[in-house]
Amino acid sequence: MITAFDYLIIGVYLVFMLVIGLAFRKMSKNTSDYFRAGGAMPWWLTGASAFIFSFSAWTFTGAAGKVYESGTLVLLVFYATIIGLLFAMRWTCVRFRRMRVITWMEAVRIRFGPFNEQFYTWIKLPLLLFFAGLGLNAVGVFMSSVFTMDMNVMLIVLGVVVTLVAFAGGSWAVLASDFVQAFLIMTITLCTAIMVLARPEIGGLGGLIEKVPSAHFQWSELARPQLIALWCVGTLWLKISDENNMERSTMYLMTRSDGDARKMVLIPLIGMLVGPLIWFIPSMAATIMHPNLASEYPNLKQPHEAAFVSVAMDVMPQGLLGLLLSAMLGATVTSMDAGLNKNVGIAIRSFYKPVLRPDASEKHLLVAGKVCTLVFGAVIIAFALFINKIRDTNLFDFVNQLAAYLLMPLALPLIYGLFYRRTPGWSAWSTALVAGAASWGIGHWCTPEWFQQVAGWEKPLNADEKTYLKLGMTTLGGTVLVGSAWFFFTGLFYRKAPEEERERIENFFANLATPVDKHGVAGVQTSVYRLLGTMCLAYGVFILVLMAIPNPFFGRMAFLFVGGTFCIVGVVLRRAGATPVAEVEARQMEAGQHE
Repeated sequence: MITAFDYLIIGVYLVFMLVIGLAFRKMSKNTSDYFRAGGAMPWWLTGASAFIFSFSAWTFTGAAGKVYESGTLVLLVFYATIIGLLFAMRWTCVRFRRMRVITWMEAVRIRFGPFNEQFYTWIKLPLLLFFAGLGLNAVGVFMSSVFTMDMNVMLIVLGVVVTLVAFAGGSWAVLASDFVQAFLIMTITLCTAIMVLARPEIGGLGGLIEKVPSAHFQWSELARPQLIALWCVGTLWLKISDENNMERSTMYLMTRSDGDARKMVLIPLIGMLVGPLIWFIPSMAATIMHPNLASEYPNLKQPHEAAFVSVAMDVMPQGLLGLLLSAMLGATVTSMDAGLNKNVGIAIRSFYKPVLRPDASEKHLLVAGKVCTLVFGAVIIAFALFINKIRDTNLFDFVNQLAAYLLMPLALPLIYGLFYRRTPGWSAWSTALVAGAASWGIGHWCTPEWFQQVAGWEKPLNADEKTYLKLGMTTLGGTVLVGSAWFFFTGLFYRKAPEEERERIENFFANLATPVDKHGVAGVQTSVYRLLGTMCLAYGVFILVLMAIPNPFFGRMAFLFVGGTFCIVGVVLRRAGATPVAEVEARQMEAGQHE
């Protein structure tokens, strides 16, 4: 049951997010600052942002609902991300940083030409705004399970707050708020998992494993092993594609150097290894504590998506539920504000400036970017309301299938184009169209009934098997096989490309071969340390004060753990920020000489 304390905590958190935006507003002096933090962000800050960006409220709604139905099989989605991150750490992250651009779309222009920049701008912008709206809708599912407020009203309120945060501080505020949210999500969800396991009806981790449906560990009860394997391979490619195409370079472009770009991958890598093991516990426990969610949440189109929150409401004492809901809000803030900042950067740098105002000054572009932020915020809210009206499938499958049909065909040339230079500019847009058409054709013509007949299976495919088959075939058959073949086929025409185009491509790869150093940003570094440390310390003290709420011993200890973590982080950052700027610069110069 949500209490007045929970409402207070959520209100303070929303105000705190707005304060972050205001606190960092003076750090955006030009579009480079506003869209990529001037390439001066510490690796641990960009790493925390990359981790929090890799999931959203979808993790606690769509993925939680899938865990409720399928158990540990869903772990493969998160652990496939680890493979993608390892690939990025070894090969891609340094290439991202060395592109030396403000937005990833500018890298598309340099590698593939101005036409592709406009092609991707006009196709990707609506898609990215739509997915940001989908993330906002996901938290609406979560919040509507708790509050009596109408879901549409909730979406509007949250959307306005996030838009104002991104509007005020740009990328600086986005990354700072992501850092706070990462600590809040990890600490409070850990408390939730421990409290769930402590419940007598669960009986610890051993009791949970023993009592959940056998299908949660025996995957063959859910679907045929062949189709699970096909789905796993398709999901693996989807995550590798997501983590290693040029669009993903946004966070890496904010780092100071090649070394920082590689180190930042460690945080999402470790987070994705540990986080899902914590987040799955409440959703699996819901099969024991709430075996019939449909009757408990008749107003939800997909009641099983309330699995996580239903258990959290059972175990969380006064105030802690408010912190958990704040963490869920934080996950949504991340997906939406990062989407806002990235999309506005594309609109300003790849459309407004080159097409409408080629002679615009940096000051003019900065103002235009802030106005565009407000407009795009309204568009994302509108998308969230629209999705809420039309959606009739679960978020987990909905997001994956949309990515397979729309995002992966577009991402394919943005991966290969980082490593293989001998393709003409038209290889990008043509590959995206060919791969997209092939994925759609396979999904349309290779129906489950056709596949069942070809395979000679007598038993019809169940709903999960149809989903696994569709995702695997459209991904592997359409995007990977047909799309890859077409991209490399275009290489036969590379020599016929204009000399100017081939020279531009050679310059792009020359940049990729040239390291980026870390000099000239020490003053910015210490400012970030001090400001972010102060904010973490203030929020940690607020959480420690919440120990005064009349709660059982373990409830008070949870506040101590979460608040104490924030205070420790705040003190460490403030001490780091107290180091004289000259000393920091000297250390960086010395480190640069050794590199």
